[in-house]
Amino acid sequence: MIRVRPEVASINPYIAGRTTAAVAAEIGLEESAIVKLASNEAPEGPFPGVSGAVARAAADANRYPDNAIRGLAALTASHHGIDPDNLWFAAGSSSTLREVALAVGGPGTSAVFPDPSFVIYQLATKLSGATGRPVALDSDFRVDLDQLLSAIDATTTVVYLCNPNNPTGTVNATEDTRRFLDAVSDDVLVVVDEAYEEYVTDPDWQSMIPEAVSRPNVIVTRTFSKIFALAAFRVGYAVGMAATLAELRKAQAPFTVTTVAQVAAAESLQDPTELERRRAANAAGRRGLESGLADRSIGYVPSQANFVYLPMDDPGRVFAEFQQHGVITRSTPGGLRVSVGTDLEMRRFFAVLDKLSLA
Repeated sequence: MIRVRPEVASINPYIAGRTTAAVAAEIGLEESAIVKLASNEAPEGPFPGVSGAVARAAADANRYPDNAIRGLAALTASHHGIDPDNLWFAAGSSSTLREVALAVGGPGTSAVFPDPSFVIYQLATKLSGATGRPVALDSDFRVDLDQLLSAIDATTTVVYLCNPNNPTGTVNATEDTRRFLDAVSDDVLVVVDEAYEEYVTDPDWQSMIPEAVSRPNVIVTRTFSKIFALAAFRVGYAVGMAATLAELRKAQAPFTVTTVAQVAAAESLQDPTELERRRAANAAGRRGLESGLADRSIGYVPSQANFVYLPMDDPGRVFAEFQQHGVITRSTPGGLRVSVGTDLEMRRFFAVLDKLSLA
């Protein structure tokens, strides 16, 4: 038997949402009959023009990608009104989180993160050899900023703040988040994970990108996997001060963002009209999902993301029952997470929900 580091041996690997093909084979249905509402993917395909741009870029597949990611960096910087030096790209924001943990963690250090929240915080912390300090959400299923702050001590090198939080879809108000950043010591990195930023409609919420480009201990992470519908391409990025990102980037391997991923993301950023259409479509779908749950007297947490969280005592059982009827959801600690799908997918979800009589 090979010998691996104890930290690696202790990791429970990430379990991805099940594929429609796997579930179809298991329950004996055609794959087209399966509805996947598990992974918070975009229910529509890539933006118009992306497929053609990717096909053209594939002709240069014999060449390494542009490691500086100049074209995508220029467009992303313009999108946010920042300088390209304030950007650091990676193969999805989950890779950024892993590389942050490797850069600032290690034995004798600790990382603080909300729980439940994005599981990569915990996995990356273990991989780095640091000690994880999970902090329970508050009674409204929001990240408890006061308790998060209390968990920081002299060993803490990084704090993760998921806003909107996954899996609960809740947000922390802008001024509360700024006060939290003010209270954290300058030698502790704060990672504000805004993977679901484009879906937020709460007027009291604002991105922390302005804080990240002005504070040396704050970065904001974003992804093209969600509203931009590029989950299969694996491209995300962090925003922060150039000097901070330069240090963190040392933990990253070269050429991690492929040429086709760079081209797909760049093409998507040049279609703001489509972005707004999809933002509005998600808001409408989310309202419909929440309204349908309320009509059936099923408890849920009001969401600002592209999913809704249903607190329950036995989510594993409910997940299994949905799956037997061809609807894939996500069982999480203390609840079931349901992604916003197309109108047809939402109708299928509610049809199965009514069969299960959960109300």
